[in-house]
Amino acid sequence: MTVSNTGTVPVNINGIAATGSDAALFAQTTTCPSVLNAGQSCTVSVTFAPTSAGAKVATLSVSSNAANDPVVALSGTGAIVVPPTGFTDVTDTSGVAHASETYGASWGDVDADGYPDLFVSNHRTMKSLFVNQHNGTFVDIAPTINNFVNRPQADTHGASWADFNNDGYQDLLVTIGTGNPSEWYVNTNGKLNFETIGSGFDISNLGGRTAVWLDYDGDHRLDMLLAQYAGGAKLFHQNSDHTFTELSSAANLHCKRFHYAQLVDVNGDGRLDVLCPDEASFPQKIYDTSTFPWKKLYDSAKPAAFLPLVHNVADSAIADFNNDGQMDIFVLGGVQNRPSSVVQGGTNRIEALLSGGSKGFKFVSTGTVTFTIDWNKAPEGGTTDIARIQIGANGVHPNSSTFTLDPSQSNVWGMPPAPTTVAQLPLMQIGYDKTAQRWTLAIVTKLDPNAPGGIFSQGYIQVATSAPITGLQSTGLWPTDLPSRPTLLMNHNGTFADVTVAAHLDTPVQCGSVTTGDFDNDMYVDLYLACRTGASNIANILYHNNGDGTFTAVPNAGGAAGPIGLAISDGVGTADSVVTADYDEDGFLDLFVTNGFNLQPKYIGGPNKLFHNNGNSNHWIELDLVGVNSDRDATGARVYATALGVTQFRVQDGRYHRWSQDSKRIHFGLATATTVSLTIKWPSGLVQTFPSVAANKLYTLVEGMAPK
Repeated sequence: MTVSNTGTVPVNINGIAATGSDAALFAQTTTCPSVLNAGQSCTVSVTFAPTSAGAKVATLSVSSNAANDPVVALSGTGAIVVPPTGFTDVTDTSGVAHASETYGASWGDVDADGYPDLFVSNHRTMKSLFVNQHNGTFVDIAPTINNFVNRPQADTHGASWADFNNDGYQDLLVTIGTGNPSEWYVNTNGKLNFETIGSGFDISNLGGRTAVWLDYDGDHRLDMLLAQYAGGAKLFHQNSDHTFTELSSAANLHCKRFHYAQLVDVNGDGRLDVLCPDEASFPQKIYDTSTFPWKKLYDSAKPAAFLPLVHNVADSAIADFNNDGQMDIFVLGGVQNRPSSVVQGGTNRIEALLSGGSKGFKFVSTGTVTFTIDWNKAPEGGTTDIARIQIGANGVHPNSSTFTLDPSQSNVWGMPPAPTTVAQLPLMQIGYDKTAQRWTLAIVTKLDPNAPGGIFSQGYIQVATSAPITGLQSTGLWPTDLPSRPTLLMNHNGTFADVTVAAHLDTPVQCGSVTTGDFDNDMYVDLYLACRTGASNIANILYHNNGDGTFTAVPNAGGAAGPIGLAISDGVGTADSVVTADYDEDGFLDLFVTNGFNLQPKYIGGPNKLFHNNGNSNHWIELDLVGVNSDRDATGARVYATALGVTQFRVQDGRYHRWSQDSKRIHFGLATATTVSLTIKWPSGLVQTFPSVAANKLYTLVEGMAPK
């Protein structure tokens, strides 16, 4: 824009500025002096730097002592070039390489050195605790922890970190299956001490899953809600002597048979409510914890209008996806937690997980076929009952759970007769149709195929053939065994709207775990999904948040697609969980994925994967919150970061999801901004604002003090 003084006297230029909601996106430079003499001209240049896609507008005004000040409308359409998101698999060089069953992972800081450490439960094998060495590597100190060593095959189902006694060290609660108490480790100066006995957690009739920490009564001491799969939720109130008392009934808490809980403010009152999902319904229940007993806000038996009910849920994530200062919800729904699947690998292999119901598969092959069966090993430690495996029209039994059948032998021709009594069930029936050259494997769990219910059955079948396989077809799979679209619920002042289609997230997926984070530091929260079938690993998915309400899948998940192939014969397992942390403190969030979701054959599982974020030129800020008049973890604190006209929002909510915990450190991407204004609303009610905080730094923010 050219500014000219066509008059006869000097003009004083008092200021040049852009105004409007998008003003920060229009940067100005000028050659105009403070006094523009008669007959002189100067220029004002405007650079448009969008931080998100879509139309942007502002008004440019020149303030002077002239009779009429020039005003120019500015507009632009954001079609920004986003620095690419890229990850590198550093598993083998980082020290976290391990393969086993898993059941979740959790980032914490065991030695209080400010670098994230990592606990992996490994289910029925020795737990791992990887301690960060500050150089991109980790050391597993599990062998130095007595109770880890003494109980190497404990039935672990996830863990969570919290500084329960406000001493500056993160303590660890490891949940255990029914019949054993949880493992409670109190952290004393960086050493985990087993203190379950006498703590109040020494209850053995629990089917423990994720532990969620919150200070529901505001006494600055963290209490604990334990998700249970074998029963109802348990609420443990922390006493003044740091023991715990179970108050589930008194709290009117009635969540049942669920894997995890999450903390989310659904009613906009500034407090975190407790959301219990379950495999059948999301949410099962929501409770307002501001009064005691707790007040039920939502019940899936009579769903409230403010939140659509989602069925068959594997995992969920909570974040502010559109930077409106409200907590939104992404749900992996419409799928079985452990889907039945039949998958072909190469030309000569099949692996199948057949769980629940009368299911099976058919395939064409002319050569010999070797079956390896792992089926209904109940109780744990049992063996496959080969007397329930029938082959050919005469229903002969194999000699072991691994056997080879030859299509030229008449004893494999035809299918065994249908069962006539419930006592015969379940059955696995195998036969060969010599005319069609087709093999059939069918698990029968009920006499009437059209009747509901059926006898329990879960089997993992491996098939290897001497001749190529064609025409593979699964039979009897349920709709929830197949890929399904996830659900994105956007929070509009306490009413959640399903915007999945509009967000371009409606492609069916078969994924079991989700995490969120601004992985490219462009100021918008992205999604990462860990994906699998029941019998194979498939590519993980990274959805980039475009900043206009839509998401785009990044090819190859930016390098974090993970191992792909058959679970057992390819050694890749099946994806279990993903957790995120900036483990090397370079300002970019990294990913850790466990692949040990498969439980059959026992103990095999799959490999861990650590994906390092390659970063880009965008800026960032990270915050460790320390409560003083709140619990030390500052549970429920709300943080607002404003830069380039965009205000981002984070909540200290513990970062829980199924069996897992992301790093609790607050992270903001800042795009091109080199400073940021921060506002923190502490659980105590204190509000602090810090303008112009320098970017590209990790700050410790103690309640009532300035960042340092």
